[in-house]
Amino acid sequence: MDDILSQEEVDALLRGISEGEIETEKVEEVSGVKLYDFTGQEKIVRGRMPSLDIANERLARNFRLSLSAAIRKMVDVTNVSVNITKFYDFMRGVPFPSSINIFRMEPLRGFGLLVFDAPMIFSLIEFFFGGTGKSYYKPEGREFTPIEQKIIHKVVLMFFNDMEEAWKPIYPITLSYVRSEMNPQFVTIVTPVDVVIKVEFTLEIEGKQCKAHLCIPYGTVEPIKEKLYSAFSADRDEMDIKWLERLKERLKSIPLDVVGVLGTTQIDVQRVLNLDVSDIIVLDRNVDDDIDVYIEGIPKFGAKYGTYKGSYALKITRPRELHETEK
Repeated sequence: MDDILSQEEVDALLRGISEGEIETEKVEEVSGVKLYDFTGQEKIVRGRMPSLDIANERLARNFRLSLSAAIRKMVDVTNVSVNITKFYDFMRGVPFPSSINIFRMEPLRGFGLLVFDAPMIFSLIEFFFGGTGKSYYKPEGREFTPIEQKIIHKVVLMFFNDMEEAWKPIYPITLSYVRSEMNPQFVTIVTPVDVVIKVEFTLEIEGKQCKAHLCIPYGTVEPIKEKLYSAFSADRDEMDIKWLERLKERLKSIPLDVVGVLGTTQIDVQRVLNLDVSDIIVLDRNVDDDIDVYIEGIPKFGAKYGTYKGSYALKITRPRELHETEK
């Protein structure tokens, strides 16, 4: 009974609460509204992007052909993975030194990265100059020479051309080279917490494996994300073009009736019954006038009537203009 407050104590407690002398614990309101921080860079990226996967496979195939023709060696390029990660995590995985190439994806906004690791660079340089690619290189502690940088730039532009061709069915882009760096610390295309798309490629040349990476900020491709998430848009345009070409070829082989009308006139039945040999029927057209050429009953051309190599023939002179009543 000692724990029960008296009436005076209850009145004093209520008076202290109302006057603010006694602090009370705030009750957190429960609602279906979730606070959102507009200053944060978190993005919700749903599922895979089938169209992007198809474009990357096409890019790997195109780059394999281009690089094999350039170094006269068989190159195998494989699209390993496509991941969504933070820019900070991506750059933390880039070794030093690497060939980090910054580019634009016009008309999209922002910058992207194309990263070649050092083993790939030294192998390609040796192959370009006729080597066997079996030499060992220690990339740590050295920079690329001007000659090596020119070879790298040539391979980068080759990659860009193949990437533009691979993306054409999804969304036509133009890649423009900006600059290159070796140290990841000097590269900042977005804030460290921004979400980027990381595409990894594996290259195998004469038994040597090396890697190449694409880094595309999600904010850059967000305006066309519906095209990337579409399962069929990547190949739809290409298939439509092939189908249209095939349809055009089939249409060209369809037989058509072509009729040249020398002229017309109106006569009554009695006159037709009285027609005899050597009678003349006057038409509504002069000898020098063009005659109408009908394709499947539709007037399409004006032509001259005559003979060609012993056969009656029509010489097309102009397309026939349809009257309003014929359109």
